[in-house]
Amino acid sequence: MGDQFIVFTGRPNAGKSSIIRAVTGLKVDVGKDPGTTQKIMRYPVAEGLILIDMPGYGKSLRSSRGKQEETKDDILDFLELHAGSIAVAIHVVNVSTYLETEMRLAKKGFIPLDVEMVHFMKRDLGVTVLVALNKIDKGPKDYIEDNVEAIKEGLGPSIPVFPVSARTEEGVGALKEEVRKRLAIRGFQSPFEKVR
Repeated sequence: MGDQFIVFTGRPNAGKSSIIRAVTGLKVDVGKDPGTTQKIMRYPVAEGLILIDMPGYGKSLRSSRGKQEETKDDILDFLELHAGSIAVAIHVVNVSTYLETEMRLAKKGFIPLDVEMVHFMKRDLGVTVLVALNKIDKGPKDYIEDNVEAIKEGLGPSIPVFPVSARTEEGVGALKEEVRKRLAIRGFQSPFEKVR
């Protein structure tokens, strides 16, 4: 069997790289500006296990429309090519801006990008997907709770959702434990060593 992957996806500024650091301890580049990760980054974390940090997909002020399309194609190509080898995918959502962003898109007739990506990975590719609702520490509690409920409703009950803050580490323990369980199913333990 070839390499297996733990994949992190999400839109620009969702905090994917910060979640990677919080969940795995891996020292990936993080930045305050959207678009810190510009290309698919591979990090071997154990024998036979590679962590994939995807660039943010969707609109970004740091890249042209052509570059955004190229990035989207690269992400979809990777996911389609490696779907059977993805041990778990963690889709990261900036929950502090979710409703505001999705309402703007809905007015233009677009399906929410986060929901579309998660459903594509789970339903179309058969990938195990966890959703990290990051930045629960950013904004009024009621507003964050409304955003959490809206995305849960959009995703449906079969998608595990984890409200977290990479900055304060609130909720990160539950997400780490679920990642550990999903990797254990594929033969990895503690969390990144292959069981002999």
